Amino acid sequence: MSDIFMIRLHEAILFIYMLSVACYFFDFVQKNNRVKKIGFMMLVTVFVIQTLLIGQFVMEAGRFPVQTIVEGFYFFTWLIILISIILSLSTRSELITFMMNLIGFIFMAIHTFQPVQYNSDTAVSHMMNELLMIHVTLAITAYVMFLIAALHALLYLIQMNNLKKKKFNQKFFRINDLASIGRFVGIFSVAGFVLLLVSLILGIQWGLILIGGTIWTDSKVIGSMIVLFIYGVFLLLFNQKQLKVNILMEINIILFLICMINYLLLSRYSEFHQLMN
Repeated sequence: MSDIFMIRLHEAILFIYMLSVACYFFDFVQKNNRVKKIGFMMLVTVFVIQTLLIGQFVMEAGRFPVQTIVEGFYFFTWLIILISIILSLSTRSELITFMMNLIGFIFMAIHTFQPVQYNSDTAVSHMMNELLMIHVTLAITAYVMFLIAALHALLYLIQMNNLKKKKFNQKFFRINDLASIGRFVGIFSVAGFVLLLVSLILGIQWGLILIGGTIWTDSKVIGSMIVLFIYGVFLLLFNQKQLKVNILMEINIILFLICMINYLLLSRYSEFHQLMN
């Protein structure tokens, strides 16, 4: 098989795996069995394709793919998926399953976008361009999800103010009820968190290949990690309902403003992102 075809195939597997991880995370936050089942079916699909590829490798090379670090990452991911499938069938520990598959996704991403596994310079260059495009696309999409979540948070505050002042006018009835609005804030925040997480993983991988370990001191990377962390804390508080809902909505709006500061301001001081432009 050609290097370009293998890049496309591994990208497709990685994409399906990303959707599976997102479904498991969504189920952990919002508790949705239908989404969990979809994530499980995608996980099984990834496992089957990986098993076939490992079987092909064994037949062609006469050994298991464990002799190099890159091969080991792929086999390690395969074992994680196998164990997580068993856990999904035997237990109800959604958090453990999600964390395992998140780690597995990271290792699969490293394997997929590792230049040393491809033979030609053309294939490597193509792979790097694909990685950069996916990273940027996911990051921008994450920002859009955070924007939609913040707008719903603003609607929540407006609607709650209408209820307090008993303003039951036409505008009141054109806005959804508080429960629905709050649910949308959670859904879009989860979507943005997962997309930004995947984008950050792929972006760091691209940066490590391009400029090496100095990527960890890059202002934009540090800023994005902070944004990801505070959104993770927000989702934890949102899920456990430890704060009043109106306070959570205000926090969500503030988090989006911080996200935009990271996107618009810190990029100017980022050596890594200047190289991308």
